[in-house]
Amino acid sequence: MKRLSVYITALLLLPFSLAAPNCPPLGPVFPKPSSAALISSPSIKAAVANLTATFTARDADNSTGAYSTSYSIEVWSASDAADTTLFSWHHTAPNLTATWNTTGVRKVDKNTVYRLGSLTKIFTIYTWLVQDGDTRWNEPITKYVPELAAVADRAKDDPVGNVDWGEVTIGALASQMAGVVRDYGLLGELTQDMNETQAVSYGFPPLNDSDPTLPKCGEWPQCNRTEFFNGLLQVVPSYAPFTTPAYANTAFQILGYALETIKGKSFQSMMEDSVLKPLGLNHTYYASPPNSVGLIPGTPKESGWAYQLGDESPAGNMYSSVSDISALGRSILKSALLRPAQTRRWLKPAALTSEPVAGVGYPWGVRRIILPEANGKRTVDAYNKAGRVGYYGSLLNLLPDYDVGFSVLIGGPSIPGNMNFNLADIIGEQLLPALEAAAREQADATYAGSYHDETANSTMRITTQSDRPGLGMDQWTSNGTDMAYVAVALQGQYTPVQPTIRLYPTGLETTRADGSKRVAFKATFEDLQSLSRPNSMFSTDCGTWVTLTAVTYGSMPLDQFAFEIDANGRVVSVEPIALRVKLQKT
Repeated sequence: MKRLSVYITALLLLPFSLAAPNCPPLGPVFPKPSSAALISSPSIKAAVANLTATFTARDADNSTGAYSTSYSIEVWSASDAADTTLFSWHHTAPNLTATWNTTGVRKVDKNTVYRLGSLTKIFTIYTWLVQDGDTRWNEPITKYVPELAAVADRAKDDPVGNVDWGEVTIGALASQMAGVVRDYGLLGELTQDMNETQAVSYGFPPLNDSDPTLPKCGEWPQCNRTEFFNGLLQVVPSYAPFTTPAYANTAFQILGYALETIKGKSFQSMMEDSVLKPLGLNHTYYASPPNSVGLIPGTPKESGWAYQLGDESPAGNMYSSVSDISALGRSILKSALLRPAQTRRWLKPAALTSEPVAGVGYPWGVRRIILPEANGKRTVDAYNKAGRVGYYGSLLNLLPDYDVGFSVLIGGPSIPGNMNFNLADIIGEQLLPALEAAAREQADATYAGSYHDETANSTMRITTQSDRPGLGMDQWTSNGTDMAYVAVALQGQYTPVQPTIRLYPTGLETTRADGSKRVAFKATFEDLQSLSRPNSMFSTDCGTWVTLTAVTYGSMPLDQFAFEIDANGRVVSVEPIALRVKLQKT
């Protein structure tokens, strides 16, 4: 090992670092489990049994609002062509038929239509991406909305009193980073809900009818485009653009206008033609479905079923069933209507929030979930969008690491304020550990084993461990040399005590005409004796992303491996790319 020590000394000034144990790159740590693997997994079966017991007990307990609140849930997989449902649950509130003379369905099922509220925004952004992509997202909205272009210079003289529309981009509106007001004349506008006497009794001053800031439209009568902009341009900004996420329904109304300008079509027709019809979402409506298909807990008026948002419809007007929301989620994870790279861009955060485990996307809410079972830094990112309107609540949650998601729709007059996320917490507590276990089970069955090449005197043994992420390389020799020691030493710049290697999927696959595949994995080189540091202000013990491809041999990365898989799904060999040799699986 003397030459190796000399070489390491020469590398000391290079910007390499060694990851603490169990520090995987962002993304899945095992190949995404197939639907068949999920269905047959003992972990998933146990999770489904626990969910069934939990919801059975919940529905018998009126402290949860079960007697007056109906809901539908689906947990689904998008890993193959089959529309696999892993778990479904439908609860019809007893009061739906006992108390209300409903004009809608008498019992909820997978095709029952609910209102979506702000889950509509996912359809809106999906429509934009299918119609126009995201190449314009860094362009100012003033380029496509003349009403905003006309006032783009106002903020130069008075940024406190005027939105800087020239700096508000399409992407800022789509990601809640524009800093504009949440609503105009609708939700939260007190002058729409109380008279002047009531307002004064609450401490507000009377407003003169000639005051330009007093909305002349809103819930009733609704604002047309001219009225909307005349009023909106009187409102002060919440923040300068790109300062912080600040929820804004007005942003999506403006996006609808902009796409109509770009494409010369109505927004509703573009959504129906580019998303709803291609995906066969026959129980999804942009506006006003027939009462007979819906859950209507009360009269159509009092439940909010009948109310239409007019030009603000892209922000929250739509209706759908849980089966259609599941189909929507599957289509996103499968890249059914978008290029895979476009989907990957869409499912990335646009900004952080003040909560360390939360961010926002376009217009996703992003939750960063730490799996303690992985004994380290394993984080699963969940992309969700919730909604609430009238007597209805909704949630779509995507888990791209597994190509799995779940859909929740709720309807009732007394929905607990956070019921959609409360149900998500119940599902996630059982589902996330089970998904990770199922993925590991499939990876172990597929990749674990011994590999060798007698000519090169090279061997490799791959396993998985329930308390560690990724494939473990327990043994790796090349020409009789311990390559685990060499790799960890070269990257870590010191003599390791307990060198080990973990392999993680890269998402790079070559599929041939005969069905065989070449699948790439990336390795992290670790020393199990390298202890994790306590929380520090700037330093980190999990900078794996910095060290990827840090060591190469003849331009080929030492940390890249490619598995050959035959048409029957069996692994036949693995190639350490830098060593130019294929080790056959025994």
